[in-house]
Amino acid sequence: MEHTNQGFWSKLELVAKALSKLTGLIGALSLLGAALVTTEAVLVRKLLGWSTIWQIEFSVFLLMFSCFVGAAYGQLGRHHLNIDMLILHLKPRPREIVIAIADAATCVICLVVAYYAWPIWWEAVTRNDHSESLWGPPLWIPYLFLPLGLSLVFLQCLVQVYRKIEAIRLGQIEETVIPSELKDIIDEEPSPAKGKGAGHE
Repeated sequence: MEHTNQGFWSKLELVAKALSKLTGLIGALSLLGAALVTTEAVLVRKLLGWSTIWQIEFSVFLLMFSCFVGAAYGQLGRHHLNIDMLILHLKPRPREIVIAIADAATCVICLVVAYYAWPIWWEAVTRNDHSESLWGPPLWIPYLFLPLGLSLVFLQCLVQVYRKIEAIRLGQIEETVIPSELKDIIDEEPSPAKGKGAGHE
């Protein structure tokens, strides 16, 4: 039974990681697209004197996608804003328990907001709502970004909570922790001072 359970979570982890990486890549391309569209709008308006009808709204949509849907990629690498001044001074086991509780709270918040956001998106679909701008794109497109993004964050965070609980249960706990703002610039060598084995993040 435990082997089946582990197989389920391993598959779910692969799915969550693949989706997070995919949406992260699309989010990065969306940022680039927003920059290019904004640049094009400035050039055609200032140099050619043409009206810009769709550029601003389209670039806002791209930024919304990058922010909300790309958030799962941030959660994958734990790059979201963390206030870890207190947990850095906790002992390893209490520290990991606090992190697991915080991740579980994140799961609950994402689930609740997504639960209420999906019906708003579906209402925009069924009513065929459009923006009141001259361009007038359908509003279900930007309305999709919030519930989709939070659902992906929930999925990614759920897997991380499970892995964290398993690591605590098996004693696979890192003895030291890197401050969140230094994770990307410190090339830390594997620490010999771990628990019984290499834990999952």
